[in-house]
Amino acid sequence: MSEMHHCRQCGTCCRKGGPALHVEDGPLLTEGILQLQDLVTFRAGELVRDSSTNSVVPLPAEIVKIAAPAGSRPDDWTCRFLTEDNRCFIHEKSPAECKALFCDDPKALLGMHGKERLDRKSILELLRAPQWLIETVEAHEARCGYASLIELASHLEEQEEARKALVEVVEYDRAFRDLVVEKGNVSKEMLNFLFGRPLMYTVIMFGIDARTNADGSVTLVQTTKATLKR
Repeated sequence: MSEMHHCRQCGTCCRKGGPALHVEDGPLLTEGILQLQDLVTFRAGELVRDSSTNSVVPLPAEIVKIAAPAGSRPDDWTCRFLTEDNRCFIHEKSPAECKALFCDDPKALLGMHGKERLDRKSILELLRAPQWLIETVEAHEARCGYASLIELASHLEEQEEARKALVEVVEYDRAFRDLVVEKGNVSKEMLNFLFGRPLMYTVIMFGIDARTNADGSVTLVQTTKATLKR
């Protein structure tokens, strides 16, 4: 690497979020360098920040990224493999986007945008996960997909039925996750990969909070807080 492309080890890139996974990262999964609890899925239709255009857009297709450390704040996207001294814990086995990234010259990374990315199904098939788990992911997506949520959210102000329907989907998402942990013997740490981020958190992108009541039910509250965008 030339002096011009010498990494300063400031950690800035890694604090902006973990990399998306591509087909060439498959061996990191099959060798156990990356495990499902290390990953988070951003589902099709979810609002994210497109770094190539610096705008907030709905994802055209899902992406799977390395997650932030367990217990991080919702607005903290620091890659979980960044150490306290700004080094990468898996540097010798880092994903393709990490190898391509250089802060002062992002052309190589931008050239990978949207190309040959791994999604949940391809990862589960790569790891030879049981078919029931793949079908569980598909069943959740059919009920909790963002396309239907966006349609409901567009009618929240004038239609009480839309508000009720959205509450039902949020509650379904929460109950579905609990059931998979209880009945499927799946660790909670894998849920953000299997089903994406909980709707209790992500519906704020529609300008609303989903708040849990004392009886366990959910209430939607209009908010002006900053949305959880990336």
